[in-house]
Amino acid sequence: MPANLPPQYFEAEKRYREAKDPQQKLKILHEMFAIMPKHKGTDKLQADLKYKISKLKKQIQQKKKIARRGDQYFVEKEGAAQVVLIGSPNAGKSQILASLTNAKAEVAAYPYTTAKPLCGMMPFENIQIQLVDTPPIGAEFMEPWLAGIIRNADLVSLVVDLGSEKMMEETSAVFKKLEEYKIVLELEEGDINPLDGIAHKKTIILANKSDLSLFGTNWEILKRTYQEKLPLFYLSAKEKINLEKLKRFIFDSLKIVRVYTKTPGRKADFEDPVILKAGSTLLEAAKEIHKDFARGLKYARVWGEGVFDGQKVQKDFVLKDGHVVEFHI
Repeated sequence: MPANLPPQYFEAEKRYREAKDPQQKLKILHEMFAIMPKHKGTDKLQADLKYKISKLKKQIQQKKKIARRGDQYFVEKEGAAQVVLIGSPNAGKSQILASLTNAKAEVAAYPYTTAKPLCGMMPFENIQIQLVDTPPIGAEFMEPWLAGIIRNADLVSLVVDLGSEKMMEETSAVFKKLEEYKIVLELEEGDINPLDGIAHKKTIILANKSDLSLFGTNWEILKRTYQEKLPLFYLSAKEKINLEKLKRFIFDSLKIVRVYTKTPGRKADFEDPVILKAGSTLLEAAKEIHKDFARGLKYARVWGEGVFDGQKVQKDFVLKDGHVVEFHI
């Protein structure tokens, strides 16, 4: 028996995907359950919603317990991806956040200005990427709760001060301090080894303050030391040098793709892309949208790079950034 879900259900489902606050998500899930027709055709969907409601309730309760235990900060992910800015004192993380987003970061010439995480949304074309500014990391101290934020992020941006005479010493101190917390900054993300708990985090190096006199010397030193290990990018957040190119650099480093959906006979929705990891297949895209799509998926028609308009593809077809997909179930 087909589900025959009403349009109001799919409208609520779209709001659920866009919602970021767990309480709001929970409210919408209850709304979806109330709207859904109750018959044999929706038995699996009812069970799926009940599971999501139960899981979300447990997550909300768990966060409350964590807060009571004294873990000071948890940054809920928003937008297409979360990028955490880390670095030594006065590297310019707050200035980068202020220059790329609408967040009102406190920018000052003295160290340790940032005492808690501060978030802002960086617009890139038709999506938003979340940037998280964090307290500085030094040879002697790092906020213990910062390790959890770094482990949770989709990408780590290590901000380096090109104007500092102690640039290499300060940068090395960040690597060493993170290793004490079992975090290794790597070229690619790696699974956490259950035996040692070490997190291998995908990382880029943002060399800030390229407007200062030591830029040329320090940039060459930085390249000699790290260019074969991690991607490098130089900028001046204060003087707004390379900021637009930086947005593209961050997006490319995340290795995500934007896929747009359409229904037969209608135009594609270019305002609400489905965000997937690079290399994702048609079936994985269907699962991201709705489990019922994945269960009943027969094939799809695709428009975009590498295909002719409306090309028929199967479940294992690998999607690329910008592809438009018309699902057939």
